[in-house]
Amino acid sequence: MRLEHFGLYARDPEALAKWYEKCVGLRVVRCLEKEGRPPVYFLAGAGDAEIEILPTEEPRVDRDLTAPGFSHLGFVVEDFDSEQRRLAAEEIPLRGVRETSNGWRIGYFEDPEGNRIEIVHRP
Repeated sequence: MRLEHFGLYARDPEALAKWYEKCVGLRVVRCLEKEGRPPVYFLAGAGDAEIEILPTEEPRVDRDLTAPGFSHLGFVVEDFDSEQRRLAAEEIPLRGVRETSNGWRIGYFEDPEGNRIEIVHRP
Protein backbone atom coordinates (compact mmCIF):
# COMPACT_ATOMS: atom_id res chain seq x y z
CA MET A 1 0.00 0.00 0.00
CA ARG A 2 0.99 3.59 -0.51
CA LEU A 3 -0.72 6.75 0.66
CA GLU A 4 -2.53 8.27 -2.32
CA HIS A 5 -4.52 11.15 -0.87
CA PHE A 6 -5.79 12.83 2.25
CA GLY A 7 -9.35 14.20 2.27
CA LEU A 8 -10.35 17.56 3.69
CA TYR A 9 -13.96 18.74 3.78
CA ALA A 10 -14.41 22.46 3.20
CA ARG A 11 -17.27 24.90 3.26
CA ASP A 12 -15.75 26.58 0.18
CA PRO A 13 -13.71 23.96 -1.74
CA GLU A 14 -12.82 26.27 -4.61
CA ALA A 15 -11.49 29.01 -2.34
CA LEU A 16 -9.53 26.48 -0.28
CA ALA A 17 -8.00 24.92 -3.42
CA LYS A 18 -6.93 28.39 -4.61
CA TRP A 19 -5.44 29.11 -1.17
CA TYR A 20 -3.37 25.89 -1.26
CA GLU A 21 -2.15 26.84 -4.73
CA LYS A 22 -1.17 30.38 -3.71
CA CYS A 23 0.06 29.89 -0.15
CA VAL A 24 1.42 26.33 -0.10
CA GLY A 25 2.48 25.96 -3.73
CA LEU A 26 0.33 22.96 -4.58
CA ARG A 27 -1.39 22.62 -7.95
CA VAL A 28 -4.81 21.27 -8.90
CA VAL A 29 -4.24 17.95 -10.69
CA ARG A 30 -7.89 16.87 -10.97
CA CYS A 31 -11.28 18.48 -10.58
CA LEU A 32 -14.36 16.26 -10.36
CA GLU A 33 -17.64 17.97 -11.14
CA LYS A 34 -21.16 16.65 -10.59
CA GLU A 35 -24.29 18.54 -11.45
CA GLY A 36 -25.81 20.33 -8.48
CA ARG A 37 -22.72 19.94 -6.30
CA PRO A 38 -19.56 22.00 -5.85
CA PRO A 39 -16.46 20.49 -7.49
CA VAL A 40 -14.04 18.18 -5.68
CA TYR A 41 -10.41 19.25 -6.08
CA PHE A 42 -7.27 17.10 -5.95
CA LEU A 43 -4.03 19.00 -5.33
CA ALA A 44 -0.45 17.78 -5.40
CA GLY A 45 3.02 19.05 -4.72
CA ALA A 46 6.41 17.48 -5.31
CA GLY A 47 5.55 14.09 -3.75
CA ASP A 48 3.09 11.37 -4.64
CA ALA A 49 0.35 12.07 -2.08
CA GLU A 50 -2.51 14.40 -2.92
CA ILE A 51 -4.98 16.47 -0.93
CA GLU A 52 -8.64 15.97 -1.87
CA ILE A 53 -10.89 18.93 -1.02
CA LEU A 54 -14.56 17.99 -0.80
CA PRO A 55 -17.64 20.15 -0.20
CA THR A 56 -19.57 20.24 3.08
CA GLU A 57 -22.12 22.46 4.72
CA GLU A 58 -21.24 21.28 8.22
CA PRO A 59 -19.83 23.88 10.63
CA ARG A 60 -16.12 24.04 11.36
CA VAL A 61 -14.93 22.11 14.41
CA ASP A 62 -11.89 23.42 16.28
CA ARG A 63 -9.37 20.78 17.37
CA ASP A 64 -6.34 20.84 19.61
CA LEU A 65 -3.04 19.75 18.06
CA THR A 66 -2.78 16.81 20.46
CA ALA A 67 -6.42 15.66 20.25
CA PRO A 68 -6.88 12.08 19.04
CA GLY A 69 -7.39 11.77 15.28
CA PHE A 70 -6.31 14.16 12.57
CA SER A 71 -3.56 16.47 13.78
CA HIS A 72 -1.91 18.23 10.84
CA LEU A 73 -0.63 18.09 7.28
CA GLY A 74 3.18 18.11 7.21
CA PHE A 75 5.28 19.70 4.47
CA VAL A 76 9.06 19.46 4.25
CA VAL A 77 10.91 22.69 3.39
CA GLU A 78 14.50 23.20 2.30
CA ASP A 79 14.96 26.61 3.99
CA PHE A 80 12.85 27.18 7.09
CA ASP A 81 13.66 30.90 7.48
CA SER A 82 12.83 31.81 3.89
CA GLU A 83 9.59 29.82 4.06
CA GLN A 84 8.66 31.60 7.30
CA ARG A 85 9.30 34.98 5.60
CA ARG A 86 7.28 33.97 2.53
CA LEU A 87 4.33 32.93 4.70
CA ALA A 88 4.58 36.16 6.70
CA ALA A 89 4.38 38.11 3.42
CA GLU A 90 1.05 36.31 2.82
CA GLU A 91 0.02 37.37 6.36
CA ILE A 92 0.30 33.80 7.61
CA PRO A 93 2.21 33.73 10.92
CA LEU A 94 3.89 30.55 12.09
CA ARG A 95 3.13 29.43 15.63
CA GLY A 96 4.90 26.98 17.87
CA VAL A 97 8.20 27.42 16.04
CA ARG A 98 10.84 25.31 17.70
CA GLU A 99 13.76 22.98 17.21
CA THR A 100 13.03 19.38 18.10
CA SER A 101 15.33 17.17 20.15
CA ASN A 102 16.58 15.54 16.93
CA GLY A 103 17.47 18.88 15.33
CA TRP A 104 14.44 19.39 13.12
CA ARG A 105 12.88 22.84 12.94
CA ILE A 106 9.08 22.97 12.88
CA GLY A 107 6.26 25.53 12.90
CA TYR A 108 2.49 25.51 12.43
CA PHE A 109 -0.17 27.58 10.69
CA GLU A 110 -3.78 27.03 9.64
CA ASP A 111 -5.57 27.09 6.32
CA PRO A 112 -8.76 29.22 5.98
CA GLU A 113 -10.92 26.22 7.01
CA GLY A 114 -8.94 25.68 10.23
CA ASN A 115 -6.84 22.67 9.19
CA ARG A 116 -3.41 22.74 10.83
CA ILE A 117 -0.32 22.64 8.63
CA GLU A 118 3.21 21.95 9.80
CA ILE A 119 6.38 22.90 7.99
CA VAL A 120 9.47 20.97 8.92
CA HIS A 121 13.13 21.34 7.99
CA ARG A 122 15.32 18.31 8.54
CA PRO A 123 19.02 19.15 8.15
